[in-house]
Amino acid sequence: MTTRARVPAARIAGAARRSLIAIATGMACTAWAGCAPERQAGMDPLPDGTSAALRGAARSTLAPGQTGLEVATWQVADPDGRVARTLDAFAHPSIGAFDAMAIARNGLLVRAVDAARLDELRAALGGSPMDVRAWLGTSPGWREVASARTPGMLVEVDGVAKERPGTAVRLAARSWPLPMEDGTRIAVELVPQLVPEDASASLARHGGRLVGQTIGSSVIEVELERGTAWVVTCTAEGYVETDADAPAVARGDALRHGPPDPSAPAPAPSGKVGSRIVTPGAALFLAAPERPGAPARRTVLVLVPHLGAAPFPDRVGDGPMIPP
Repeated sequence: MTTRARVPAARIAGAARRSLIAIATGMACTAWAGCAPERQAGMDPLPDGTSAALRGAARSTLAPGQTGLEVATWQVADPDGRVARTLDAFAHPSIGAFDAMAIARNGLLVRAVDAARLDELRAALGGSPMDVRAWLGTSPGWREVASARTPGMLVEVDGVAKERPGTAVRLAARSWPLPMEDGTRIAVELVPQLVPEDASASLARHGGRLVGQTIGSSVIEVELERGTAWVVTCTAEGYVETDADAPAVARGDALRHGPPDPSAPAPAPSGKVGSRIVTPGAALFLAAPERPGAPARRTVLVLVPHLGAAPFPDRVGDGPMIPP
């Protein structure tokens, strides 16, 4: 007599399902193993003209045909104030809307240069161990291009120095294409700000909207034409340090001798640092010396336009424009 065990239908269905899954998995692995080498050998979604430019250990140039803004970051030494002199020597006529005196008072230096001479400009500035490229494209959303904390410093804005605890300086930028009759340009807006050090003023948190105190007198608006780049850095003044003993010495002299004599020589400094006063430009672009006695290094931002597929011609002829 043969005894047959009754197996539930659910168990049979589960076993069958597991067998089907195993068979399907094996067939899929076999199919992938057979066609993977052929697919990898012929897989190249990039066009022949651009694939070589995009490969390599580092991408330092953009593929042809792109339109937008590229920001290069250099760091150069400025022991004798040659940065300003060099930028003046390389100055190139262009279009910009900003208050030169106001941005200089806030420690910013802006110059237009010939984009074809950027390598020559970098060499004239003494060379840079850093050449970082960032692609901002043509997005009208705000992007942070520079920021710095100011711990224990007095930040001087528009000639007024105040203690601003927990404050950082930020430079935000946005860009968009600007079609004109004589050719497309890249419009760029740069806005310096005082923002909290924490993430409460993050552009990502606020959907790309500016949050914080905008330094309205130093807003920079420029139009980057084909072949023209703009350089943004700080002035040569840098930090100002006050003498910690100067107030006490002045009060003592006033008690002993009366009001100070303007023609009298200034007292010798005590060597004790009282307060450090910094402008927004120096906070953003002036780095501390790498070692005692070494010159401080200045960060230089270079705004480079790319106008590959311009909807308007580069030049306008003598006659009227005729649509195609």
